[in-house]
Amino acid sequence: MTKKITAIFLALCMAISVLPMTIQAASKPDIKVGDYVKMGAYNNASILWRCVSIDNNGPLMLADKIVDTLAYDAKTNDNSNSKSHSRSYKRDDYGSNYWKDSNMRSWLNSTAAEGKVDWLCGNPPKDGYVSGVGAYNEKAGFLNAFSKSEIAAMKTVTQRSLVSHPEYNKGIVDGDANSDLLYYTDISEAVANYDSSYFETTTEKVFLLDVKQANAVWKNLKGYYVAYNNDGMAWPYWLRTPVTDCNHDMRYISSSGQVGRYAPWYSDLGVRPAFYLDSEYFVTTSGSGSQSSPYIGSAPNKQEDDYTISEPAEDANPDWNVSTEQSIQLTLGPWYSNDGKYSNPTIPVYTIQKTRSDTENMVVVVCGEGYTKSQQGKFINDVKRLWQDAMKYEPYRSYADRFNVYALCTASESTFDNGGSTFFDVIVDKYNSPVISNNLHGSQWKNHIFERCIGPEFIEKIHDAHIKKKCDPNTIPSGSEYEPYYYVHDYIAQFAMVVNTKSDFGGAYNNREYGFHYFISPSDSYRASKTFAHEFGHGLLGLGDEYSNGYLLDDKELKSLNLSSVEDPEKIKWRQLLGFRNTYTCRNAYGSKMLVSSYECIMRDTNYQFCEVCRLQGFKRMSQLVKDVDLYVATPEVKEYTGAYSKPSDFTDLETSSYYNYTYNRNDRLLSGNSKSRFNTNMNGKKIELRTVIQNISDKNARQLKFKMWIKHSDGSVATDSSGNPLQTVQTFDIPVWNDKANFWPLGALDHIKSDFNSGLKSCSLIYQIPSDAQLKSGDTVAFQVLDENGNVLADDNTETQRYTTVSIQYKFEDGSEIPNTAGGTFTVPYGTKLDLTPAKTLYDYEFIKVDGLNKPIVSDGTVVTYYYKNKNEEHTHNLTLVAAKAATCTTAGNSAYYTCDGCDKWFADATGSVEITDKTSVKIPAPGHTAGTEWKSDDTNHWHECSRCHDKKDEAAHSTSEWIIDTAATETAEGAKHKECTVCKKVLETATIPATGSSHTNSYGVYVGMTYTAGNLIYQITSIDTATVGQSKVIGVVAAKKNKIKKVTIPDRADCKGYRLNVTTIGNNAFAGCKALEKLTIGNKVTVIGKNAFKKCSKLKTVVIGKAVKTISSKAFIGDNKIKKITFKGKKLKTVNKNAFSKKAKKNIKSKKTKLKGNKKAIKLFKKKLKIK
Repeated sequence: MTKKITAIFLALCMAISVLPMTIQAASKPDIKVGDYVKMGAYNNASILWRCVSIDNNGPLMLADKIVDTLAYDAKTNDNSNSKSHSRSYKRDDYGSNYWKDSNMRSWLNSTAAEGKVDWLCGNPPKDGYVSGVGAYNEKAGFLNAFSKSEIAAMKTVTQRSLVSHPEYNKGIVDGDANSDLLYYTDISEAVANYDSSYFETTTEKVFLLDVKQANAVWKNLKGYYVAYNNDGMAWPYWLRTPVTDCNHDMRYISSSGQVGRYAPWYSDLGVRPAFYLDSEYFVTTSGSGSQSSPYIGSAPNKQEDDYTISEPAEDANPDWNVSTEQSIQLTLGPWYSNDGKYSNPTIPVYTIQKTRSDTENMVVVVCGEGYTKSQQGKFINDVKRLWQDAMKYEPYRSYADRFNVYALCTASESTFDNGGSTFFDVIVDKYNSPVISNNLHGSQWKNHIFERCIGPEFIEKIHDAHIKKKCDPNTIPSGSEYEPYYYVHDYIAQFAMVVNTKSDFGGAYNNREYGFHYFISPSDSYRASKTFAHEFGHGLLGLGDEYSNGYLLDDKELKSLNLSSVEDPEKIKWRQLLGFRNTYTCRNAYGSKMLVSSYECIMRDTNYQFCEVCRLQGFKRMSQLVKDVDLYVATPEVKEYTGAYSKPSDFTDLETSSYYNYTYNRNDRLLSGNSKSRFNTNMNGKKIELRTVIQNISDKNARQLKFKMWIKHSDGSVATDSSGNPLQTVQTFDIPVWNDKANFWPLGALDHIKSDFNSGLKSCSLIYQIPSDAQLKSGDTVAFQVLDENGNVLADDNTETQRYTTVSIQYKFEDGSEIPNTAGGTFTVPYGTKLDLTPAKTLYDYEFIKVDGLNKPIVSDGTVVTYYYKNKNEEHTHNLTLVAAKAATCTTAGNSAYYTCDGCDKWFADATGSVEITDKTSVKIPAPGHTAGTEWKSDDTNHWHECSRCHDKKDEAAHSTSEWIIDTAATETAEGAKHKECTVCKKVLETATIPATGSSHTNSYGVYVGMTYTAGNLIYQITSIDTATVGQSKVIGVVAAKKNKIKKVTIPDRADCKGYRLNVTTIGNNAFAGCKALEKLTIGNKVTVIGKNAFKKCSKLKTVVIGKAVKTISSKAFIGDNKIKKITFKGKKLKTVNKNAFSKKAKKNIKSKKTKLKGNKKAIKLFKKKLKIK
């Protein structure tokens, strides 16, 4: 008891003895540059700080000496998927120079006890990952020995921290800076372009100086910016400014004051911390601010929470900022959500674009990653923006209205860049590839979530097909693990994921056999839209990366759509396209074995559009998914034709330099598109070429297209030569069927295995030489058209530069209010296009009523097409209007009577609206067209054909008067008769008598046997005169051509002479022998005999038409004519064909079908029999 009382007494005495001691009152000092402050401790020693600068954040305090030697950042170890360490493989070897999640920033701002520091990047600075024995993962945080009031005296500031160029490329940047920080070693020059250098803002209490702050120390305190250790030795120390042309070197101040560069993982550089003093709250208890008597103080009156460097926590359950009225619900077991955070997600669905039923269009499902519930509005807008931008690229643009696009709001707990939990567990690996991680939270099937979970639920609940789920994604199906989900790919053309980040990455995963068919693209990188278009090219179009290395073996060569390793220009798959636009085979990189068709393609570099090969292959791919078009016509081009780059040997050099030589040459010759104006008055005598490539999409019907090209004056008229002949040319091209279509990735196929690139493909080239006497004018251009069989213009000289306008599809209820969960998308169409869309009958569970804005020209940006649907909560009353019956005319369609509803666009057969007309074509009566016959109608001036139904005139023209025609020949004792008639309709226009000849009269109109005369290019001879019929039969034959260079011969039925109507019945012996220029022969329908040697050695003859009356083809009639491609027999009277009428080679061509026989089958059979052709 005594001992206890004594102890209490002593304690009271001690307490009493303290009271009389003097206490210095706290004061608020005026901190100036150069003042010293002692505050906090490290390694059991107080830390002396000095004010080195005062700026907008207040007094900048710098440690007087280095406090330790530590690595700036460790090499990749525990978390290879952190935001910092996943962006470059060099960080595996050198550590990161990214300040925001560096080990140094984590440690300087930590109050944690030993071994408890939270390393922001997940890669602690442990043994083996920092140099030497510099591990500090078991150290307490730098602030651990600071009191709470001392930490409060350190202001929490947001300041600029520079980032490296690779970080900027990945979207980690703020403001509008645009350059790397130049690397100068002199402190006076080290901030030369600091204000324009890439940066982001960071928030912290303790930091390292950046180069600008170090420069300020040099300006204010001269050599004080050089650091010393506790032994008084000058020592190098880290800055927080990276070397910006890489992502694995830091800047530091050397012991001599130079700015150097060093790898972050080294442990021998000093740490010289800095902070901004909160001068508003800082009070001192002693000291004068000198080095020997520094201020000692803190901020005891400043109220703040315990400090942590961790990013502000996000609300784990924010409210949705989008409608959840249309949603799907998933049940995700541990294979997809092992931590249970997303085991029962509600996923709102938004319609971005739905132009037709989902069963008619390509359906694209886009999900979001790293968007919280409160950020889903941003996600919807991001999808709209990315989709609209992607649709500006061909070939997407040609199919823009054939997509239905849905945005699925897969909400995450955290934003992507915050490093917390996200819906898909996407990580970015060290090669900058984004992937769905199966390991991050142990969700081992997470990367199958699209085809097994999201896809089947979407198809059942949202897709117009409404197919019920076939499997439970949380159990392994019996038999094939993947096959039960193959149907998903038939109904969803593409899954896409948009990641909420400025980082720059992208990746596509396509292996439908094993379930993968999605791509990942960022929302806000500096090239986000380009990346989306590129990755979509992988996913939907099946195109490969044109920057890939390697070599394609034979099976891969056939499988690849846009890559090759075949160096022979005569064998490479895109040989037909060589020399068209920018198609020139080249290596994708120096020394590479991988060849591309163009160096300028978005699949190699996102600064470009798709190349011609990718456009063609992409168009073919989409044509297999939707049935819309039957022909692909690449945008034609016109160039001056010099012979350069026109044959395979011109494309043997595969280096990039040769590619650019080609493009320079092409640009110098280009006369179309934006180069139209290069055509000039010096083009006389030069050749021009119109060229395009055409792909038949049909595997059944061949096509025939006509190319027209002419020189056009600025007033629209056609230029001529000095004789008035128009400067124009026409050529027809046959487009073969796409025989290999079934092999080119048809709908339902999991992959493209192999196909013939050139099946159904035709390279079309029309070359025209401008006459030397062409009458060219300033402002002339080359005009052209590509026409189909019906005269429809498929492309012309304005196609390349045509204007495009935007169209938006909106979805509303009958009362004009917006339909929930829709966000009308926008796409572009050529100016003046009439959209022909068939709206889906339902949208969600709303019933289609009507549409506004279709079937009229789109002539302004922002044109809106509105689809109206019936709100299920509203009753609709039909307001019927009678459409009266109308008879059809020859040119105008009619209709039977029916009723239309003004409000819902439905048609009914009765006034009560009880019988709906679902087939609207059933009430239409088509215009039958005119029924003009072959009989000519006429008056004294004109003739015409007349419609028997409406008596409309067609083909009306003035009469063409013939020479005198003898009706009755005069005799010695009787007059004759003659007349003139219209050579077309045969109407008699004038008559006259022929005086009797008398006994001594010579008939001036007479003809005689043996007489020869010329008509046109042919020479005729009278062979006999039939007086009974006055020259109406068997009277003359053709004996020769007036010109032996004639290219085309048509033997007429009649060749009148001196008013006599004389029929041509014979082609005489040797008549056309040796006409070497003759290419086409048509024999009239009165000729019965083709004489001996009649067409001997007509070596260029290609086409022969045998008239209806021909009975005999004499010996050697066509001997030596070995290039005949087609013989057509118009009649069946052929009886005699001399076995030597054709040469052996010609017979061989007929047998091998190189020479085709057309027309009457009986004549063909006899012809082949006589020539002994089996």
